[in-house]
Amino acid sequence: MKQGWRWFGTQDAISLKEIRQAGVTDIVAALYERSCGEVWPIEEIRARQEVVKAAGMTWSVVESVPVHESIKTRTGDFCKYIENYKQTLRNLAACGIKVVCYNFMPILDWTRSQLDYPLPDGSTVLNFDVVAVAAFDLFMLKRPGAETTYDVALQAKAKAWFDSATPEQRKKTSDSILLGLPGTVDNLTIEGFRELLKAYEGIDDTALRNNLYAFLNELAPLCDELDIRMAIHPDDPPRPIFGLPRILSDAADIREMCERVPSERMGLTLCTGSLGGEPANDEVAIFKAFASRIHFVHFRNVVYGENGSFHESGCHLCGKVDMPRLMRALLEEEARRGEAIVVRPDHGRLLEIDKGRTCYSGYSYGGRLVGLAELRGLEYGLKHGSDVDGKVVVITGGAGVLCSVMTADLLRHGAKVAILDLHGDVAKAFAEKLASQGYVNTLPLEANVLDRASLEAARDTVMAKWGRVDILINGAGGNHPKGTCPAEQMTPETPLEDSFFGLGIEGFEFVNRLNFIGTLLPSQVFAKEMLVSGGSILNISSMAATQPLTKVAAYAAAKASIENFTRWLATHLAPMGIRVNAIAPGFFITNQNRFLMLEQDGETLTPRGNKVIAKTPMRKFGQPSDLCGAVRFLISEEASFVTGIVIPVDGGFLAYSGV
Repeated sequence: MKQGWRWFGTQDAISLKEIRQAGVTDIVAALYERSCGEVWPIEEIRARQEVVKAAGMTWSVVESVPVHESIKTRTGDFCKYIENYKQTLRNLAACGIKVVCYNFMPILDWTRSQLDYPLPDGSTVLNFDVVAVAAFDLFMLKRPGAETTYDVALQAKAKAWFDSATPEQRKKTSDSILLGLPGTVDNLTIEGFRELLKAYEGIDDTALRNNLYAFLNELAPLCDELDIRMAIHPDDPPRPIFGLPRILSDAADIREMCERVPSERMGLTLCTGSLGGEPANDEVAIFKAFASRIHFVHFRNVVYGENGSFHESGCHLCGKVDMPRLMRALLEEEARRGEAIVVRPDHGRLLEIDKGRTCYSGYSYGGRLVGLAELRGLEYGLKHGSDVDGKVVVITGGAGVLCSVMTADLLRHGAKVAILDLHGDVAKAFAEKLASQGYVNTLPLEANVLDRASLEAARDTVMAKWGRVDILINGAGGNHPKGTCPAEQMTPETPLEDSFFGLGIEGFEFVNRLNFIGTLLPSQVFAKEMLVSGGSILNISSMAATQPLTKVAAYAAAKASIENFTRWLATHLAPMGIRVNAIAPGFFITNQNRFLMLEQDGETLTPRGNKVIAKTPMRKFGQPSDLCGAVRFLISEEASFVTGIVIPVDGGFLAYSGV
């Protein structure tokens, strides 16, 4: 993860120097001094960038470009404000800032009834008390129709709270509910709030949703052009409030938005605290379901009280949200993408060290510092608590579509990885990309898996740098058109050249050499270095080895050879402490098979693609990251008594008989 921090500009009580000393790399900021609906000038954006850069960090996420209420209601000058919004996006893109967090919550973008809820240790956190909020609505705001929002029991509790509260307590609650963010000047009064509510008369849940989708679909072509990723923040709290609809509160809401706004760039800020405010939400499941649309992350935790009340947890790792599972899902998604996602600690406690600052719970220095440390420790533990930590891995084809994801995943778990590729410049470029993400334990090498001398030269370089080889992943392989039969079956009408009889020996030999000899030779060269201390070899087979696929005769034969060889070599090397296993991937979209499975639009299934999906019980193609768990298991000490096996990773393809 990229370690982010929300900074509220020159009015922030916390300096950039302090933030940098916390280990932060990425600043989350905005031009808070600009009024909602104004265009952000390029010169002001660049000036803010330079201030952040001078402090040793990067302004990488905007939080936020506020959405004008006229856009949300689609009234008044909303067209002008949309154009202003587009121009701001153009200006941000021109400055290289490509992630924009925003929300579509009417009037109030987050609501708390208390800013200093005390924890047993004396620190304070933000609190949402349902009774206090109802009391504000019924007896301070005096919203028409408010009594229909709350049941009789809650109304009675709210009345009791209001009657017992002092004027100071009532004002404190009102101020907390109407408070704007640090660095802003949008704190509301009760009178001003009443006026704003009038604009939403007639705007129900459906209308607000439609207004959001219209807005995003207007932005989508521009964001596609500029490569801007819009990350909408979920509702906070995730429920209707003060008679205002909330339309992004759970998985169903997110799914509807994704369906109504197809562009992948129109995505989500995964805020665990906001989603955590609803007991029924499963934050981990939501992350996994919409992973490709998550462009920015807020990590925090909440603790439930009575009647739907909740307060921020004293620990980012403890509370309703299963943070270890969520962090693991984040790391898996980063491995799939090959890039890190900006994550910021959200809503930290107000600690004793912060009580001299002009800040409140949620936006303190010490509290967020502790939160960041907790998250950083969790990430480190998940990455390096694996027994591949510190191991030297050689992976052939390490910059390829599937193996590049394995490479990134192993690096995230602390391995040192030699990336072998037929093209040295490709390996080098991939290593440089990984280095830009903080993964520097790589060694890019040009090597031909069919050339022993080339492999030996690569081995010598690995030994010179790291002194050992612990794991070999034979990832190089593939198919070739000359090793295929155009016809699935031969009939009397099939031209000989499209059948088995037209299969050229040259193509057949190429595919078999690339896959089988390209596995055998690296095993001979690199496994020699495992003879003293042991190690692990992982080969890449295919479900085609077990269930031959039509057309790909050479490929199926080659992969069957690999499986047989895997078992033979496992037996041969077992006394030397070297384990040999394989995985058998199912159908994954790669550059080689993309247009066999998908039409030119990249989405519609071809007839062959439809056959594959029909035979795959999970009804989808695999993602490269789906291989990583099986890979890590087979090469780990957890599999110390496992050798000579092949694990299918195929969505159930081999298990399904077709009936």
